[in-house]
Amino acid sequence: MKGVGAMVGWAAWVTMVMWFLAPGAMGAEGEPATRSRHVPVIATGWDSPDTKQFREGLAAFEQWGVFDGTTLRASRRLATGEQKAATYAFANEKWEWSELADSLADLKAAQPATCLENYLMLYSNPGDVDWFDDDGWREVVDHWRLLARLAHEGGLRGLLFDAEPYTPPYSQFLYRAQAGRDAHTFAEYRTQARQRGREVMEAVAAEFPEVTIFSYRLFSDLLGLLDSGDLTRALEPDTYGLLPAFVDGWFDVAPSTVRVIEGTEDIGYRANSRAEYDGAFTRLKLHLADFLDPEHREKVDRQFRVGHSLYLDAYTNPPDNPWHIDHTGSTAAARLAANLASALGAADGLVWLYGEKARWWRAGHADSPFWPDAFPGAIDAIRRARDPAAYARAVWSAEPRPANLLPNADFATPADTEGPPEGWFQWQDDASHGSVRTAGGLVELRAMLNGCFGVVIPAKAGALYAVRVQTRSEGRGLASLSVGWKTAEGVWTASPQNRRFVGARPPDADGWCDVIGLVEVPASAGQMVFMGAAVGQLDESDRCWFRAPAAAQAGP
Repeated sequence: MKGVGAMVGWAAWVTMVMWFLAPGAMGAEGEPATRSRHVPVIATGWDSPDTKQFREGLAAFEQWGVFDGTTLRASRRLATGEQKAATYAFANEKWEWSELADSLADLKAAQPATCLENYLMLYSNPGDVDWFDDDGWREVVDHWRLLARLAHEGGLRGLLFDAEPYTPPYSQFLYRAQAGRDAHTFAEYRTQARQRGREVMEAVAAEFPEVTIFSYRLFSDLLGLLDSGDLTRALEPDTYGLLPAFVDGWFDVAPSTVRVIEGTEDIGYRANSRAEYDGAFTRLKLHLADFLDPEHREKVDRQFRVGHSLYLDAYTNPPDNPWHIDHTGSTAAARLAANLASALGAADGLVWLYGEKARWWRAGHADSPFWPDAFPGAIDAIRRARDPAAYARAVWSAEPRPANLLPNADFATPADTEGPPEGWFQWQDDASHGSVRTAGGLVELRAMLNGCFGVVIPAKAGALYAVRVQTRSEGRGLASLSVGWKTAEGVWTASPQNRRFVGARPPDADGWCDVIGLVEVPASAGQMVFMGAAVGQLDESDRCWFRAPAAAQAGP
C-alpha cells in the first residue's frame, strides 16, 4: 500500500473506510447531509402575535427566512365593542362565533407565502371547570369547536394546546384541585376526563377533520412515572394526572385524518446532545401507548407525532442561570445549530423555538430586542441546521469566493500519471484491485471495490468548513466525497463524526455532479482528511472521475 496505508494499520483503514461507505453514515452531531422528510420549524413564545399583528407583520416575519410558521392568538370582539382574548378555553363562559369575525378577517387577509405551519393558541386556563360540571363543559367544548372552525376557515394548520397551568386553581388536570374531589374518586375523574376528551374531539373534528393538535407537552413530563410500579397511583397526585385520560378520549373518536404532536417541552428546553433528543424520541415512541387504552395502540402509531423544543433564552442566559445551555467550549450559535439539527433529526412532528426576552415579531414588546440582535449568529445557526447542504452551497456562491485550503486542487502536477496528484495519497483495501490515475486535471478511480485518494490539511477544532468536489461515473459503483478526522499529531479520531456526501442533484448534460457538504471539526481533531472515494466497482468498465475539489472555512 502507498500513502496513507503507510501511516496507519490495515485494520484501522478498513474500519474507517467501511464506515464511510455504510448506508447510514452520519456526520457532525445532529447534521445529516440530506433529509428525506421535512420537519417544520416554528417560532413561538412571549411575542406570539394576535391575528391582527399576524396579518400586519407576516411579511416581515417571513423575511427572516428560517421559519415554516408560528403560533398566534385570536380575540373576541363583544357586542359592546370590548376586545377579549380567545385563548383561555377552559372556562365557563359563553362565546359566540360572531365575536371571532375580526380574527377570521385577519387570517383570511394574511396570505402567507412561505410560513404555512401556523397554529392557533388554546390554553387550559383558567382551568376552574370541574370535570363533572356539565354546564361548564358545554362551554369548554364549544370553545374548542369555535377555535377549530376559526383555524380551519382561516387557513391554519391546527391548534396549539398548552396544558400548563398558569392561573388558580393551577391545574385542570390535577385531581386534588377539582371541586368534586370529595365526591368522586380519581378513577371516576379519569373516566369523566376521557368522556370530555371525546366531546372535545367530536366537536373539533366536525369543524376541522384534518386538524393537527400540537401541544407543548402531553406525556413527556410523565415518562418518569412509567418506572413507578403503578402508573395509575403515580398519576393521581401529578399536575397532569388527568391529561392521559383526556387524550384517551380524543383517540376514542378521532378520525384517521387527525394528527397529534407531542412537543416534549421540558426535555427539549434542557437537551444539549444528539443522544438526549434521540432518547426522548425513542422513549416516547415506545411508551406513548402506555398512557392510553391498549385499543389505541395502532391509532397512536399512525396519528401521534413527536416534536422537539429549544428554549432560545437558555443559550443567552449566564451560566449561573438554572435555564442555561452549556456551550461545550464553542459559541452559543454553534450550540444552537448542533442542537437544532439534532432535534430535527429526532422528530417526525415539528420543532419549535420558544423565546421570552427577545422577539421575532415587530408587534412584540417594543422594549424587547429582536432575536438576531439579542443572540448574534442565531439566524445563521438556524439556517445551517435546517439545510446544511444549502448553507454550504451559499458559501461557494458568495463573492468573493472563499479561499480553497486544499493543495494542488487543480490536479495540475503531475499532469499525467498512474497514481494520485502530487501531495495526495491513495488507498484501497486488500480485496480491491483498482487503479488511480491523474490526467487532464481529473483523477480517475477504476475497478475500485473499496478505495480512495485524498489529502490531509490542518483544521481548527470547532470550526465549520464547506467542502465540495465534482464527480462523473460510468458503470457500477458509487463515487463520494468523504471527510475524516485526525488529531494534530496525525492519529485518527472522532469516527462518529466522519462524513460522506454524494451528489444530491441530477448530473449536468456532461454527466458531472456537484457534491457539496458542510462539516464541523470535532473537539479532538486538528486535521481534516479530504477523500474522493469509490465503492462497488467490479471490473475495468466501472470507473469514476473527480475534479475541482475544494474546502473552505465557513464559520468561526
